[in-house]
Amino acid sequence: MRFGIVGFGIMGKWYGRIISESDRAQLVAVTSASESSRKLANEIYGVNTYEDAGEMYEMENLDAVYIATPDFLHFDFAREALLRDINVLLEKPMTMDVSEARELVRVERESDAIGTIRFGNRFSPPFLKTKAAILDGRLGEVISLNARLNDTIYVPTKMLSWSAKTTPAWFLMSHLLDLAYYLTGRKPTKVLARGIKKILVSMGIDTYDVIHAMVEYEGGGTGIFETGWILPESMPSVATSFWEIVGSKSAVFIDLSEQMLTFASSKYEKPGTIMVELNGKLHGYLVYMLELFMDAVEGKIPNPVPFEDGLLNVLTLDAVHRAIETNSWVEVDELNA
Repeated sequence: MRFGIVGFGIMGKWYGRIISESDRAQLVAVTSASESSRKLANEIYGVNTYEDAGEMYEMENLDAVYIATPDFLHFDFAREALLRDINVLLEKPMTMDVSEARELVRVERESDAIGTIRFGNRFSPPFLKTKAAILDGRLGEVISLNARLNDTIYVPTKMLSWSAKTTPAWFLMSHLLDLAYYLTGRKPTKVLARGIKKILVSMGIDTYDVIHAMVEYEGGGTGIFETGWILPESMPSVATSFWEIVGSKSAVFIDLSEQMLTFASSKYEKPGTIMVELNGKLHGYLVYMLELFMDAVEGKIPNPVPFEDGLLNVLTLDAVHRAIETNSWVEVDELNA
């Protein structure tokens, strides 16, 4: 399967390696606005590089493209690929605009290609185990979800050059809201949210430090979600994530900051184990995400994360931001409105 990549930043580099290591895929081209990134992609993989994605789509006879541009730059690249019947694996969030997300769903339905949102956490072992426990009835009816996903301040100040153009909800809460929907199968109906702008604004970065949201779901049940990116850089890992899911029969507790391994030397570290390198090759949920996407492209399985799920995620995140602005409960728009 001939792949191109649009955006050769953090996730683009991850998937450049994952695609190149796959026996089923071939990385043939990379598009990046950065000359240094284009040079790096060519040096590592020997692929053709482009400044313009449309030119790559035209020249390379691609079967699929992975789009890993910043949050606010997904729409045009995904739409053009689908119009050319190129299968799309799209980074989260789908878009930062409801009308754009609806348009991508429409275009994908009329295309001969599929669109998949890269919500790989669905296929991370702790959440697969939790999903199995919900499906087999061990938890009973899910009553409440409490989850938080926080980054250190390194992310908005040093890792991302564009953090002022997004928020911790678009960047991080998108994962939490998708997992809540994936685990329970319940659509969100109403949102109340609060956001704080203080530390990052004082540093010249106009975005929220932290966002809290309460979400009500169809059929009952609530979720409380926290995302922020102002934790100190001294934290043992860049990201920390905790889940508490309470059902009518039992409860599940997930701590992704404790992945069963700690290194103690000059620095106390808790390295991730859900993505590992062994014998020079990557293994883990990001690899599994690519394999599932290719299975779906080949018609072996249903789309693992269809664009409709991405639209629902955008609708919920849009409601979160409107709730912050209006200081009131906001209804989540209907999928087919």
